[in-house]
Amino acid sequence: MGQEDDKGTTWQKAEAAFTGKRYSEYYDPCQEAADRKGGKTEGETGTGEESILKPEQGLETLEAMASMILRKQAINMELALRGLKDHPDQQIHDAIVQEEWRHALQLIEKREKKLKKAQVNDWLTACKASVLLMLPEPAKRRQGRVLLDTLYSRTPPVVDFNAVETIQSFAELRHEPDPRMDILWMQAANAQPTDEQLHRHWFLSRFRMRHWQGARKAGMTYTKHFPNKRDPFFWTILANFMASETLPDENSEKQLCGTMAYRMCAKAAEAVVLDRDQELKNGRVIRKLDDIVFLLDVYESQRKYEEAIEILESDRTGIRSRIGRRSWKLVTSKIRLLGSAHRWLDQFKYCFELLEDASPVNDKPQVHGFGKLGNDGYVWTTLVKATLSLKASSWTIDGDATDAENSATTVRGAIDQNFYKNTRLAVASLLDDYQMDRNAMCAGIYWATKLARDVQGEKLATKAFEYFETYGHKTFCFNDLQPYVGAMQTPVIQCFLHKVRAWLMGRGYGFNHLNQDKPFDRNTLMAKTNALKLEYCLIYSRDKEPDDVTEATSIETFIVECLSCYGFALENSENNAEKPREIAERFPGDDAGLLAAAALLKFDRKTQNDQKLRAMILLDELITRSPAMYEVFGILILLYVRVGAGSLAARTYHGLSIKNIQLPTLSWLLWTRLSTIHPHRSQLKDVTLPNNVRVSKGEADPVQHLMQALDYHMHLQETDQQEILEFLEAKQYASLHRAIRNSRHNLSGFVKYLLFTEWARTERVSGLHHKCDYRTLLDQPVNTYDNRDESSVPHWEHPDSTPLLLEVMPGDWPTVEWLSHQMTIAHTFEHVTNGSEFKPKSNVGPNPTTYSEAETSMTREEHSQYQTTVECQTLLNLFESQGADEAARTAASWSISASFESIEKRQQAVNDELATVPKRESRYLWVISDQVLAPSWLFFHVCYINLDTVILIRRTLDTVEIANRKHRILDLQSASDQIMRIRKLCDELHVIIHDVAIRLYEDFSSDRYLEPMVHSIIGRPSDPCEKDPIAHWLRHHFDRGTDDAGKAAEAYVMRLSRAWCEALRNLCKLASPS
Repeated sequence: MGQEDDKGTTWQKAEAAFTGKRYSEYYDPCQEAADRKGGKTEGETGTGEESILKPEQGLETLEAMASMILRKQAINMELALRGLKDHPDQQIHDAIVQEEWRHALQLIEKREKKLKKAQVNDWLTACKASVLLMLPEPAKRRQGRVLLDTLYSRTPPVVDFNAVETIQSFAELRHEPDPRMDILWMQAANAQPTDEQLHRHWFLSRFRMRHWQGARKAGMTYTKHFPNKRDPFFWTILANFMASETLPDENSEKQLCGTMAYRMCAKAAEAVVLDRDQELKNGRVIRKLDDIVFLLDVYESQRKYEEAIEILESDRTGIRSRIGRRSWKLVTSKIRLLGSAHRWLDQFKYCFELLEDASPVNDKPQVHGFGKLGNDGYVWTTLVKATLSLKASSWTIDGDATDAENSATTVRGAIDQNFYKNTRLAVASLLDDYQMDRNAMCAGIYWATKLARDVQGEKLATKAFEYFETYGHKTFCFNDLQPYVGAMQTPVIQCFLHKVRAWLMGRGYGFNHLNQDKPFDRNTLMAKTNALKLEYCLIYSRDKEPDDVTEATSIETFIVECLSCYGFALENSENNAEKPREIAERFPGDDAGLLAAAALLKFDRKTQNDQKLRAMILLDELITRSPAMYEVFGILILLYVRVGAGSLAARTYHGLSIKNIQLPTLSWLLWTRLSTIHPHRSQLKDVTLPNNVRVSKGEADPVQHLMQALDYHMHLQETDQQEILEFLEAKQYASLHRAIRNSRHNLSGFVKYLLFTEWARTERVSGLHHKCDYRTLLDQPVNTYDNRDESSVPHWEHPDSTPLLLEVMPGDWPTVEWLSHQMTIAHTFEHVTNGSEFKPKSNVGPNPTTYSEAETSMTREEHSQYQTTVECQTLLNLFESQGADEAARTAASWSISASFESIEKRQQAVNDELATVPKRESRYLWVISDQVLAPSWLFFHVCYINLDTVILIRRTLDTVEIANRKHRILDLQSASDQIMRIRKLCDELHVIIHDVAIRLYEDFSSDRYLEPMVHSIIGRPSDPCEKDPIAHWLRHHFDRGTDDAGKAAEAYVMRLSRAWCEALRNLCKLASPS
């Protein structure tokens, strides 16, 4: 080493850690993770990872992209630390770190001149070839390619570790995988078989890129040369396991990889000994609980259920062993595996013994020793399922004794000839022991749903009412009952609800009145709310109400009852609360208010009077008073989008106080089709959100929210990668397997691609150009994982009825086919705008001639746009082809004429229909009352979809004309009239949309609709209560006895009108003919 660099302060701090390391040992993100934890990587250095060489799964492009981002960051960071004192290549390193490729090339050539003629430096050659490929000049790139091909094919082969690592690192930066990289690694490993760091680098390079076939080869070679090491053995199992999961079914190696993983796990389990000291000498052995869980995952994937059960029952690796440590996770795994193996009797016995150990009246020694932990809902449910499976099994026929006599053991008495009867009695006896236990009562209800003799559900109703009596005052009561009560028939429903009403009447909380003299009781109020949920679920949520429910109140009376319960709880909470009402998060009765809003939305479909306004003002009050009710946010966001008030939807979305809930779970609710309803920035002035929070227009901007959500999903890849590396470093292979699986789901997540298509349309239609570019997502994965969280909207409906989420969503539920169509449209726009290539295998969706709107969940306008997109693709492909013969030119002329004609007819039909929007019968308007017609989401949707389509048509025509002038494929003179007519129709569309938007804007910018809309919410003061009891309640509730009637409703209507005016004003600007 020479003199110390005066400026090398970074090196002075890190000298002790890095002196003597080879270049490769600085490429290790695992080391960074270990440093943060204060741990070590035990030499687990990384080299970077080559891109996937085969399409082993539908995510290779995305995984390569995610790894490339992390890899580039790691190279920049790690090379910066490689400031070796007086190293002859330090300047080259610095130039590469700063991406000064030309300067790096000069330094490399200068360094080459100092080498002797016979001296060979593969690392320097690799650096030169890689730097040349980073330069933009074609000649330099060709020179670099020649050098790189020479290294790949050289004899003797390149075995220098640093050269191989450099080739791969730069290949990843260029995102240019080469299948020959595996050969280079193999040659280097065979030349230096005792170099453990080389083998580790080889495996980690493949692991980080999820190239499991390459990781298998690296792991097997590593294990071969270091047979007693633990890491390579388990890494090889992991690589084989992941390859068996990700390889397509038709791949012949899929089964081979799974079998190899299973056999290696079996050897690891067999190697476990009771002597701890002897076990530590062997690296190929199960040592901890996480290893057992990983082993079970492998066994289960290969359907080795019996072998897995033997592992769990073994003294060395079982639940009672020193490794198993009586883990409840292993208990649930055993229960599941017994069912998978169809060992119903053993499963029944095991669950029964667990529950008997946990029984409050059990005075016998415990069989398994888990005590109260055995009283688990999963155990109870499995016990019932096992009993039913025993009934259906082949060895119990007509109650005659068969093999059951020999195989069954005693469980609460002898199991002899009538096997199923005895097991059923045993379960009933066990249920009696638990009496009022929640899990036991839920199991009893589940049992009642399976009774063949209980056709009407009478036994079910009895069990459900017993449960309601015991737990009706708990918030979880309805959620426990909802999965089962739907099996009741109509007469039983009537009897069940009658019992519930009688029970509540005895406590002063009847369905027809509230006892104001009774003390405020939170428990009984919650019971009333649960009873209202049950009545809503069983009667009013159904798409068609039962005809013979004679005692059921009308839905209008039911809504008033819900509102009365909400108001009563609100008044008493305000009087009794120790803290001011404004800062509280949630209060008793809030669910009753939310239930009233849900019933109003159901009522909206069954009445001529619109109820959405009433539901919205009620939900708006709920999130103001109880900002922790996140399920309210989801409904209100969708409602605002449905009525075309995009700015109010964005403000409500911004009102969420926990952003981690907002981004992964609710962003898709806001942005499903919002780019076709509100694709522009908010123009409103500063607004006030619930709890008097002042928000600027930028913070309530839907476009900003969209980009935040997209950034979250994009950065999620880096977070997942870091988590995976940490699990690998900690040797937690079961957790690592799950993290990799979650990472695959995140990479192909439906929400991310939904947000991308919305972002792309927003940028096209509004003309905004954002600093962030997400076009790397244009390559949609083959297998899209639907990660939309539907629990963000409450589901209190009957199993046979339409969920509330679908009631309020604008349009049909978007499916994977819908997303594929949207990605096709986005890719076509990218082609006509930036000249990108078509990738039909991954982006083009189903043929529009064979798929209808209903089959793809598209609206009529979306389907029409997709058809136009396919026509535009046809035109582009015809005009961008070169060298066509005369016959091909003739066929192309006919196809071009047909495509132009199809586009022209479709555009003419769109213009004719939009011209009818001002008429009352138009499907694009929201009829609030006899006097008020408001623009619905469908009005904005059809306008923006067609404006987007017009942009595509114009760009396609421009591209076609430019391509034809360049290549002279066809004579466009014959089609010039068609092109002119299409352009004219596009101009007419702008005029029609602009005129309609202007007329609607003039209506809502005045106070013309203010009074009628207020009356549609709270009614007229002169109207009697009997005429509209809902309006009467709302008037009394919001006015609170003041003389200024309708003030709250008027303020709300003005907010809604301003949102419409903003949306119409922006539509006018975008549709302006100029």
